[in-house]
Amino acid sequence: MTALLLLAVAGACSTSSRPSELSGCVPGDGAPCGVSSGGGSSGGSGGDGGACASYADASACDACAGASCCTELTACSNSTPCTDLYNCETACAGSPACNSACQNQSPTGLSTLNLLFDCLSSRCPVCAQSGVGDPCSPGYPPCESGLTCNGDWCTKTCVHSTDCAGIGTAGTNLLGEANSCMILSGGYFCSPGCEGSATHCAYFPSTYCQMSTTSADNQTVSVCATLPDAGPKD
Repeated sequence: MTALLLLAVAGACSTSSRPSELSGCVPGDGAPCGVSSGGGSSGGSGGDGGACASYADASACDACAGASCCTELTACSNSTPCTDLYNCETACAGSPACNSACQNQSPTGLSTLNLLFDCLSSRCPVCAQSGVGDPCSPGYPPCESGLTCNGDWCTKTCVHSTDCAGIGTAGTNLLGEANSCMILSGGYFCSPGCEGSATHCAYFPSTYCQMSTTSADNQTVSVCATLPDAGPKD
């Protein structure tokens, strides 16, 4: 499942809003979820330390989920109906009718999945937010506090590209692209990269992939841009 699909999923099988990005938090049935980015395993709200394995460079959502919702993650991972429902709803990309059909197919997974997403909603707000370089056009989650939406992606002022870390794996955005600090007409702002796939700029409708340009760090990068000298929109 792609990060953008996860961004768009705000499914409604619980009375609370679904967090939009869960990455690998619910793998296959019978396998504990490896989501904590710390050096050791973390217990969740139920205090079952050790159930969630750790791995380096977890996304911000995954790291929080492993530290704060390990009990609920493990319960869903160990439940075929819960993982089936999660995967089915993710594929629905937010369609209410599709979500209802998924719930009818896996009704016994609903309560377990609701507990997981209720925990994420209350303890991990980052799972329902967009970070630096993530889409922020209508239909996507709001930008994290401290960021602004330039009409296409969440951004902020910067000095170096290291100031532009996203909330995805290893500091990328949720498209898996590194962000760069770019010199624009309005100042220095973070922009999403398109090194891995120029087609990722299609998620920012008014942009194209500007190849082999220079970042504020004097590095050669490829980034999504509106115009070569365009600054963030008001």
